[in-house]
Amino acid sequence: MSQKTLKLSLLAASIALAAGQVHSAAFQLAEQNATGLGRAYSGEGAIGDNASVLGRNPAAMTLFDSSAMSVGAVHVNPDIDVEGKGPTAQVGQAAGLPTHSEDIGDSAVVPFFYYVQPLNEQWTAGFGAFTNYGLSTSYQNNHYAGDVAGGTSLETINLNPSIAFKANEHISIGAGFNAVYADAEIIRHTGISSAGIPMSSPTTEAVNLKGDDWGYGWNLGLLLEANDNNRWALTYRSEVDLTLEGDFSSTLRGIKSPGSVDLTLPAIAEASGFHQIQSDWALHYGIMWTEWSSFKELKAVSPQGVELFQKDEGFDNSWRISAGATHQLNDQWTLRGGIAYDQSPVPEDARSISIPDVDRTWYTLGATYTYNQNLSFDAAFAFLDGEKVSVVEESAINPAMDYEFESGGDAYLLGLQMNYAF
Repeated sequence: MSQKTLKLSLLAASIALAAGQVHSAAFQLAEQNATGLGRAYSGEGAIGDNASVLGRNPAAMTLFDSSAMSVGAVHVNPDIDVEGKGPTAQVGQAAGLPTHSEDIGDSAVVPFFYYVQPLNEQWTAGFGAFTNYGLSTSYQNNHYAGDVAGGTSLETINLNPSIAFKANEHISIGAGFNAVYADAEIIRHTGISSAGIPMSSPTTEAVNLKGDDWGYGWNLGLLLEANDNNRWALTYRSEVDLTLEGDFSSTLRGIKSPGSVDLTLPAIAEASGFHQIQSDWALHYGIMWTEWSSFKELKAVSPQGVELFQKDEGFDNSWRISAGATHQLNDQWTLRGGIAYDQSPVPEDARSISIPDVDRTWYTLGATYTYNQNLSFDAAFAFLDGEKVSVVEESAINPAMDYEFESGGDAYLLGLQMNYAF
């Protein structure tokens, strides 16, 4: 295996950052709060029931007449299995290597924090810390397809100061600045490809890449209020470009060197609505568009600026639609539920087992317990129903060899949140 081929496999492995069926489409995360989780994040930009609305629409901060804080986390428990098929799987089985992997999606806790501070009757400021993108998957170190399986993680945090202006009783506008920190790690082993590589075993580490970076973007929001019972929102969050710089190493080749990978976090636009149809019942809905077509390529360069790898991705823009209802049971309890459909942006020929992205349906329930006029607590549960798909993926070490897989699974989300109005 030449050094050039090894560098190509490094970036072939990084394709894993472009797929994930655990949360939302590809490696997108929707879990910015627990209140919205209970209604499948329908109507998020227009409801404004606590400070977490800042994460979706800064303009909705004008709905608050006193300072407010929301803090919490969503626990994500994916249940995804991948089974090898075809001739290469038979080779792996004959070699005594695992070809079936269970629970490849790692459980994760997604935290968030929001604070809203009215400045006067027209201006409101706020700050949020949350995430829009991330994934984590892992396979056995001796997996037969170790050069495309392995360990993959992408973690991000978005620091989002915002400002809002209430133009009149019907129109509010808002804007925010986004400072996004991303940290990624990719580990690959030789698997059955080790048979043709002297002094190598299936667990030999072929690729180990760790990198991080800060990227910057912006977001805008509009809130339209017909009256207290009917509101609509339009929001836009810009793309963020990152260059993940760090260390690359390979036990297989005895190489250690700096390396970097360019990654684009796509732009997001959303329209949502809220309608209080009775004193104790409200309906809400939303539609989200993600510009995955901006994720045009994966490219790596050396510290000297030499291009090591370039691969066109061909992702499609995707849509997410949601609807839900809220019921005010009494002075203490508020109940909510929702359903959503998430469209995958990944074409069939671009699927990867790290991990294969699919369309998914959300079914959610949630509740708020109001302890007193200042303090409340939210809890929510969601079941994400994912389809089964077939995946054909080219070996990163031996381009003449294809792997075949069948993948499928679901995910379970549990969110908890505390809200305080000062």
